[in-house]
Amino acid sequence: MCEDYEWKPSPVTREAKSAYTEGNPIEYADDDLFGYMAAKKRGTGDTQRRVSPLKNSLLISVLPNTVEQDFAHFSRNLSADNPDLVPFEFEHYSTYLQGVFSLSLTDAGRFEVGKMRDLPEDFSPSDNLTEAAHPVANGVRVVSLPAEERRKRVSECIRALAKLRYGANLTRNLSDVSPVAVMIGFLDGGNAPFQRIFKPTDDNTGVQVDIERLKTVLADYKDRLLPVDSPVIFGSIPGVLHNASSVIELDGVTNAGSAADAISMAASIVENGNWLLDIWS
Repeated sequence: MCEDYEWKPSPVTREAKSAYTEGNPIEYADDDLFGYMAAKKRGTGDTQRRVSPLKNSLLISVLPNTVEQDFAHFSRNLSADNPDLVPFEFEHYSTYLQGVFSLSLTDAGRFEVGKMRDLPEDFSPSDNLTEAAHPVANGVRVVSLPAEERRKRVSECIRALAKLRYGANLTRNLSDVSPVAVMIGFLDGGNAPFQRIFKPTDDNTGVQVDIERLKTVLADYKDRLLPVDSPVIFGSIPGVLHNASSVIELDGVTNAGSAADAISMAASIVENGNWLLDIWS
């Protein structure tokens, strides 16, 4: 996000046995969307914490997989007479990984005030913050950013998912880590139902969508999928899924094209949808 959308990263404080960001979700979008545990906030001795609106599952291999060991050595610029090579070993695997991301639209840009909450009681309120008309239980004070700033942060976070990059050991193992197939839904509730949607083909050589599981999810959650133009969006790179044509034939699923196109469509729904104003009012 910092490179693509010019987010200013929250400063990190490193102490003897801990590290934490500034814990300022008003100024820093990453503190807002990724959460924090900020110890000794502003020298008060209190700890502020924010539960991340963005959550993710473990990434799990779709295909049965074997991790292979490999061995190599470092020899660059070592003496030819006595190279004294430095051996090392590493592990290889090749597979498709699947996982789930969930972003709470209700919590993005919304902050509770008080001890062990998002903001300390002595924080200096900004002119662009609004006071919630209905505080949470026990009278906890709630403030929020303007709807357009919340919309901007959420849409950029969604768009960033299509631009995932980097990874370990790229010198030897240059891989694309951006999504190649996605299923996106807008849901009224905190569940993440699109779990284990992808499975191996019968011969364990390819990936397909578990159609029966997906049908069940769509049926179970049909009353909780938000009434936007495209509540369930599907996209995949051609050739990745063996049964992509069966997915786009399902009622309630919109075929966006590629995975990047699906993510872009979801972000556009956030950017252009007035239905969010009801959530953020």
